[in-house]
Amino acid sequence: MLTVIDIINRVLGYFNIADKPKGKAFTWVAFFANFYLLYVAIENLRYPDFRIRGALFLLAFVVFLYFIGLNFLYYFTNKTTRFDISPTVEKWLGSNGAKKTAVENELKTQLGAAPPNGVFSQEQLLTADVTLTDDQQANLDALVASLVKQGVLSLNYQGLDDKAIERVAQETQKPVLAIGAPYPLPFFDLQHVNDQLIITGGLNALTAKPIATVERVGLLPVEKAAQDYHLVAANVFLIGGEQKLLGRSGLRKESQPYSLTVQLAYQDKSPAASQEKADTDTHSVEGRQPEAPQETRERRHALDDDATTKLEQQASEQFPTRESRRHQK
Repeated sequence: MLTVIDIINRVLGYFNIADKPKGKAFTWVAFFANFYLLYVAIENLRYPDFRIRGALFLLAFVVFLYFIGLNFLYYFTNKTTRFDISPTVEKWLGSNGAKKTAVENELKTQLGAAPPNGVFSQEQLLTADVTLTDDQQANLDALVASLVKQGVLSLNYQGLDDKAIERVAQETQKPVLAIGAPYPLPFFDLQHVNDQLIITGGLNALTAKPIATVERVGLLPVEKAAQDYHLVAANVFLIGGEQKLLGRSGLRKESQPYSLTVQLAYQDKSPAASQEKADTDTHSVEGRQPEAPQETRERRHALDDDATTKLEQQASEQFPTRESRRHQK
């Protein structure tokens, strides 16, 4: 039975089949293959010398039949049973329940981990509205394909099953993306091209291509925002693609074009703001004037002593003493 399941697993591995359909296939295979254990058990029970072996095969048949029944409940219905010992067995085998819970919480917050592209306060961040041309959409789709090929992005809902996905969808009342939470691009930049603000992105700086055009920054048109503020890209997240959302009878799947969520950081470039920043810098510099080095201070004292000596000599020449007057006479 295990050999048959392993062969089927290898065959299905060549196809992109979701976990639940694959689980259904394995359940049917295990159900029919399990009766071979019953046949072996009956054959051994017929002979006195092999009845212990037959009893062990019969026990194995019952245990496998129990777990196969649980699989039927899990994969073919939405029901559960209080006689399910799967969580206990999963804990014995080393469960990854904590990891799954963390993934669920991440999907509920709808936030991904942002890459280091500078530290900005929340007051400096504005959400930007972007649009994608056909060429930019093609570049973004190619970037997603490259991320999947490189193994840094997966489209399997972070390994969650439909029950976990349904819990997330019910709590957030939003679709659950196959990429998981909004995915931060590994590289992105904001460029000024022909009076437009273009978002570029890629696997790295060498492969970056235009992937979106900024239309509005906060409530301002992009022309006004670019005129009054220095703008840089702070965060760029990938969204869209395959997703699951709540339907009338459970989850339903749909697909949307990939898009972006963009946050820009800004700094006022008006003269008043620049003067205020300059004054702040000046005060900060004046407040921390460095002391002169020891050698410089000693040199200053030496120069002062030389100057004092010269002045005394000049004074003695201009105003002679009594002794000098006597010699003159």
